[in-house]
Amino acid sequence: MELGEFYTEVESFAAQTDRLLQAVFDDAPATSVLHRDGEARSVAKADVPLYASGCERVLARLRVEYRFCRDSRQTYLAVEESKFVLVAEVDRTPIIRFEYDREHHASKPGAHIQVHAHRGALSHLLSQTGHGSPHSMESLHLPVGGDRFRLCLEDVVEFVVLECGFAGRNNWRTAVRNGRIEWRRNQLRATIRDLPETAADALRCLGYAVVAPEGAPADRCEKINAW
Repeated sequence: MELGEFYTEVESFAAQTDRLLQAVFDDAPATSVLHRDGEARSVAKADVPLYASGCERVLARLRVEYRFCRDSRQTYLAVEESKFVLVAEVDRTPIIRFEYDREHHASKPGAHIQVHAHRGALSHLLSQTGHGSPHSMESLHLPVGGDRFRLCLEDVVEFVVLECGFAGRNNWRTAVRNGRIEWRRNQLRATIRDLPETAADALRCLGYAVVAPEGAPADRCEKINAW
């Protein structure tokens, strides 16, 4: 992937993010994009105000951030990091964070949820196990599917509207549904590139004629096995 194509793909991804957020939320701003000169590195951010139905006062914000790079084959756009953070407006403290780090260390899952809250029973258990931060739930990284099967922004948006009760625009469900289908198709394509032999076997079981080309790559399980 040439640098110009990389930047174009990032802009397209940001535009797709805009379509989702602006279809769901009133006052959703355009996603800002910053490219690193001469490098295949870019950042896209959005800060969405959230309201209760019929209320004009901002109660919280959904902060969205993506960092992009090339994939391991240097052929496709890849998300290096993503952060979807629900933040209280009154004191700007995080409530819950949905994060992904492509280059994560083994000490925490690459795709995870962090909850900023304090619960006595859990704190007691963690203190008994010798945990370094027993009173901070945000110190726990709850795994959510790794590189290939992690949550998408559409999942978080639906959580914000349905579970948390923030106001969504008319037909927001359609935007979420369409975006989620596209995301999972793209993740499926990436998974197939990781596991071409497995994908070919599955298609043969369905009656497709699949012939591997000369020099076809073997299955690579690193991303599938990632925590």
